[in-house]
Amino acid sequence: MTITSPSTYRLYSLQAATAQAYSTVRRHLLPIILPSALGLGYAPSPGDADISIQWLSKTLITAEVIPSHAKVTGVECKGLDGNRGMVGVMTRVVVIYTLDTRSSSNSNPNKDSHELHLILKKSNDGRDSRLGNIISRQCREAIFYSSDIARSLPTTLLPKVYYSHGSYWLGEYVILMEDIKQRRGHTEAGDAMELPVDLNFVFGNQIWGLPPSIDPKTLPPAAQMLEQVFITAAGIHALHWNDSRLRKMDWLKTTGWYRGADRTRWEWSVQAGSEAWIRGKARAAGDEYDVTYSEKFVKVMDESFERASWDILQRRLQDPSVPFTLSHGDFHAANMILDRSRSSTSLDLAIYDWSEVCIWEPTTELGQTIISDVAIPVFQEHVRSALRKYWEKLIELGAVKPTEYTFGTCWNHFLRGGVEKWLGMFAILSSMPGMPAKGMQFFHDQMVAFIELAEEEEGITYDITAVPCFAPKIK
Repeated sequence: MTITSPSTYRLYSLQAATAQAYSTVRRHLLPIILPSALGLGYAPSPGDADISIQWLSKTLITAEVIPSHAKVTGVECKGLDGNRGMVGVMTRVVVIYTLDTRSSSNSNPNKDSHELHLILKKSNDGRDSRLGNIISRQCREAIFYSSDIARSLPTTLLPKVYYSHGSYWLGEYVILMEDIKQRRGHTEAGDAMELPVDLNFVFGNQIWGLPPSIDPKTLPPAAQMLEQVFITAAGIHALHWNDSRLRKMDWLKTTGWYRGADRTRWEWSVQAGSEAWIRGKARAAGDEYDVTYSEKFVKVMDESFERASWDILQRRLQDPSVPFTLSHGDFHAANMILDRSRSSTSLDLAIYDWSEVCIWEPTTELGQTIISDVAIPVFQEHVRSALRKYWEKLIELGAVKPTEYTFGTCWNHFLRGGVEKWLGMFAILSSMPGMPAKGMQFFHDQMVAFIELAEEEEGITYDITAVPCFAPKIK
C-alpha cells in the first residue's frame, strides 16, 4: 500500500509553518502587551522557558489550590526523572508562596513559606513538532480534561487540572495539573501513609528494573494489582459502553474512523508503520542491534501489514457484534499511579496521559497493559481470572448481559485486540533511534507469549486496526 497525497501533506506543512510563525510573534509580543510590572500575566506556551508568576498566582487562587491571600514568591521548573515522552515535555513546577500573617506581628516569616508541586505538560515548539501534532491531533488531551466526559469519571481517577489549552490549528497544547505523587494521606494515629508509586514499579518495571528508592516489600503482589487494573477499567468502560454519543465527539481520536471518515490519516499511519517495520527488520538483521525476532512473530507482523486495508477496518468498526466504549488509548502501567493517599492497603489507581483517548473495542487496551508491563509467568497464570473479574464487573454495573456478551467473546476479543494494539506500535518502535535493543527484545517476547496464549483458541487472526498516528514524509 502506497499513499500518494502530497497536496494534503503540503497543506498540513503550510499550516504548521504558519502556526510556528504566529507562535513566534506571540512569544515576543505577550511580555510587551501584558507586562509583569503592571501585575498582569499570561499563560505559558510551547517554547517558553519561564512561567508568569502573576498568571500562575491568579490561576491557582481561582482554582482554590492556594488561599486567596497567598502570595506566590517564586517558581522553579525542574525536569522529571525518567521523562521519556515521545511527543511533548513534562516539567515539575515548584511553586513557593507565603500567607498574609499581618495579624501576627511576631510570626516567623520562614514558617509562613509553603511549597506546592505541579506538573506542566506542553507540546514541543518548532514547525516539525507542530506538524506532528496537527497530524496526530495530540491536543485532544487538553480538550478531554475540559470535557463533560472527563467529569463523568471518578475524580480520584484523574489528576486535578488547573489549566488546559489545546489548539488543532496551532498544533499545540498546554496542561497544568496536580502532581499525583504529592498526594498525601494519614492514618487515624496521624502517621503518614505510603506515597503514591508508579504502577510499572508494582509490575517490576520489566525492562529497566526497580530504582533503589522503591522497596518491593511495600508493593502489592503483581497478580492482585493486575486484577485491580482490570476492575478499574471495567468501571471506566461501563460508563459509555456502546454509547452512540461518543461518535459525535470529533476530538476523540477515532471518531472519524467510526463514521467512515478520516481515511487518509489512518492510511498514512499504516504506511508509516509498514515502512518503519521494514527498517526495523533490517536493523535486527545487522550486527549492531542485539535483538532476535522469531519466524512466528515476523510472519504475524508481515501478514498483518500486507493485508491491512481501510475496508477491513471498516468491517470491524461497523460490526454490531463488536462493542465500543471510551478508551484511554495508551493504557500501560507507566501511565498509571497506585494512589495510597486514602489507605496504604487500598489499590486505588490514578490514570494520566490521555493524549490517545478514543472510542475503541474495550478489551484491546487491557491486552496492551499485559504486553507492555506484566511478566509472562504472571499473565500466563492469572490473566484469564483477571479478565473474568472485568467481565463480571461489567455485568454488575449493567453494561452488558452475560447472554449477549459471553465471557468467551470477551476472552477472544481480548486475545485479538492486545496483539492488534501492539502491531503498529512495535513497528514504529523497531526502527526508532535511541530505542534500546533490550526493550525491543522484551516487547517481542511479550507479544510472542501473548500470541501463543491465543493459539489455544480457534479462528483468531490479527489485522492492523489501532494505529499510532504518524505520516510518512511525502516530498
